[in-house]
Amino acid sequence: MVAESVLKHRPALPGAIRGVWSRTRRPLGVLLIGLLAGAVPVAAAGLPASASVTAPAFTAAQPPAAVSANAVTLHVAPTTLEPLKAGQDLTVTVTVQNATPDTISPGTIDLFLAERALISRNALNNWLDPEKNRKSGDLMLSQPMTASIQPDSTEIFTIAVPADAVGLTSGNAWGARGIAATLSTGDRVRAEGRGTFVWYSDEEVTPVNVSLIMPITVPAQSAGLITSKALETFTAPTGVLSRQLDGVVGRAVTIAIDPLIIASIRILGSAAPPSAIAWLNRLDQAPNDIFPLSYADADLALQSQAGAELLLTPTTFDQAIDPALFTLTDQAGSPTADPGTQSGSGTTVPSADPATPPTDGTPPSMEELLAWEYSATDIGWPTEGAVANTDLDLFTASGLTTTILGGSNVSGAAGDFTPNAPLALGTGNGLGLVVDDPLATALRTAASASTDDAWREAMSRVSSQLAVVSAERPGTARTLLATFARGWPPSADRLTETIDALAGLLWFAPSTLTELRASVPAEDVDFDSQAEPADRVALAGQLLKRETAVTAFSSTLSDSAVVTGTQRLDLMALLSNSWASQKAGWMDAVGTSLAESSTLLGSITVATKGPINVVGSQVDIPVTLDNALNQAVTVMVRVVPSNGRLLVGDAVESTIEAQSARTVTIPVTAAVGNGAVTLRVTLLTPAGTVISEPALIPINVRADWEGLGSLLFAAFVVLFFGFGVWRNILRRRRERSEPVIEDTPETDPGSVTEPATGATEEPEEPEPMPADAAPTPLSPASASDAPTEPRA
Repeated sequence: MVAESVLKHRPALPGAIRGVWSRTRRPLGVLLIGLLAGAVPVAAAGLPASASVTAPAFTAAQPPAAVSANAVTLHVAPTTLEPLKAGQDLTVTVTVQNATPDTISPGTIDLFLAERALISRNALNNWLDPEKNRKSGDLMLSQPMTASIQPDSTEIFTIAVPADAVGLTSGNAWGARGIAATLSTGDRVRAEGRGTFVWYSDEEVTPVNVSLIMPITVPAQSAGLITSKALETFTAPTGVLSRQLDGVVGRAVTIAIDPLIIASIRILGSAAPPSAIAWLNRLDQAPNDIFPLSYADADLALQSQAGAELLLTPTTFDQAIDPALFTLTDQAGSPTADPGTQSGSGTTVPSADPATPPTDGTPPSMEELLAWEYSATDIGWPTEGAVANTDLDLFTASGLTTTILGGSNVSGAAGDFTPNAPLALGTGNGLGLVVDDPLATALRTAASASTDDAWREAMSRVSSQLAVVSAERPGTARTLLATFARGWPPSADRLTETIDALAGLLWFAPSTLTELRASVPAEDVDFDSQAEPADRVALAGQLLKRETAVTAFSSTLSDSAVVTGTQRLDLMALLSNSWASQKAGWMDAVGTSLAESSTLLGSITVATKGPINVVGSQVDIPVTLDNALNQAVTVMVRVVPSNGRLLVGDAVESTIEAQSARTVTIPVTAAVGNGAVTLRVTLLTPAGTVISEPALIPINVRADWEGLGSLLFAAFVVLFFGFGVWRNILRRRRERSEPVIEDTPETDPGSVTEPATGATEEPEEPEPMPADAAPTPLSPASASDAPTEPRA
């Protein structure tokens, strides 16, 4: 700004006011300097160090701090967003919150005006932080309190400062001015608050071009599709999606839509809630620029830093499509079809009439579920302020040419000049669009304000931020970017009011997304590499590794899309930006996901426990496999012995039906020696990827039992037949040693010879044969009676 320094000062106060100020300024100033640090927890405490003189102009200004326990806080803001002109009174509201258990006795509220105009972003941010600027300024008015402030209560005071007391005239340069208010009881300053307003004297101003982006997302969830019941709640008149769309549709705001919402409505077919169908049609008819976020608003920077090779996208929705929801009949039972309404992209979308069939009877493909006529599809919006250098390369490789960045991701801009939002990211990395953090913070605070006074305070900061930028270099147009927050809070009911109030500012001009990207890139501004929190990156890395394992495992399934499609959608939901502010809940959701995937990977198991005895040189070992899934699987069974006592062949392939078990036989060969062997049984996919922890089966090897058994059997046979031969020899010898009984002479049959009673015949002894007598040859009859020699 080129105005003279004299005009930046507040003129001398009128005599009456000057007399009052001369009596009170010195003791009050001394008291403020002594007590301000300990007694004044003000709204802008905690402003980052980057708000110093050398900080970039994109540095964030912190929103008013929450009321701390056992403290007294004060907020001051003008009652209107209209600029103050010469001759007008300055009317402000002073809000005092007593969070202590004690009553504040009636005291005095003093209003001050900053000594100088706030001509730079640094000056404005420093004024809002009493720790950086302890000078309260010139006293305008002292207002005695007429009543006490009770414990745990809030009191609002409306105070009008006469134009003479303000002391600004048409000779003062237009722009942002600082006001301060203190609450004093006796000699003690109990609280102080800072605020701003805009002074204007009909000068010609250069409006600041501001492009607004509103993300339309759903609250954090761990599932990759929104249920019908949740959609009905979100798209109800007071639902989160309805309030987001109501606030921006038809206004100068670019919509960043989560494709998860579109797909979740379309995939329900005829079962989609009527409110969701109507909501989708409203979005289709909106004239706003629209570009897609990543599916489920998965954090792009987190994916990159966790190790993703490319940015994640859905793989399939087939597992979630119910064909029955896309085949409709009329009252007579014959098939009917209704083309529904056509979106801007030509894709059929559900009709607003819930009684009208939403599709033509054919289940949609993945492309049809996600199709939309976007203004741009090459814009990435990662978590603001957490993008690293390596992330930019991955974004470009994934087809993104423009990246939305937070103010903390850049550095180098001079503190007295606000650069344009576009930023050249270097060769091959495309364009960056840098969010103006102070402006965005003030807008987000206003949109989520719960009271009129809080909203006016935030909007006065919005007005002052733009006034400072406009007055920095008169005649030089600037194009800035401001975004609304993700994870829209349930209490954010002032979005429409905020956007409409912004449009009414004289030094504001709306800018489209196309105009923003086409504006001149900022100079002397460099990309500053940042990183996601380490613990968040570590958990995300576990999720990515687990998905890789599940994908490899799914090749065993007869229908792998049921597993891989769901796994990818749920993974992207867990990486959503909406989880960033819910650390504990996110850790629980990640733990549940990892546990469920572990159960999936362990659903095919080896049921055989052992021990098993191997008593032959070649045997088949039975191994039983269990399949707990509801679809058939095909696996390879690989067995590796722990030592050389057993030799095992190649892996065996087996198909196991759903919810069943099957036994496969593994041929093994005994090698050398006996002893214990442990078989390591590993299940693999048909491609050879291990899908489960190996099972150990103990084996007792007795490889020589087969030979010993054969030897024993042969010995038994020899003994059995040898015993038979030996018995035959004995019998023959016994027969040979018995005397031969000659046949008795024939007698007359009619005669009977009776031996003499009591007489005993003595056998006659044969006469001895002479020594020289020759033996008498046997007759033929006697020769046949001779004993036979046994055969060998």
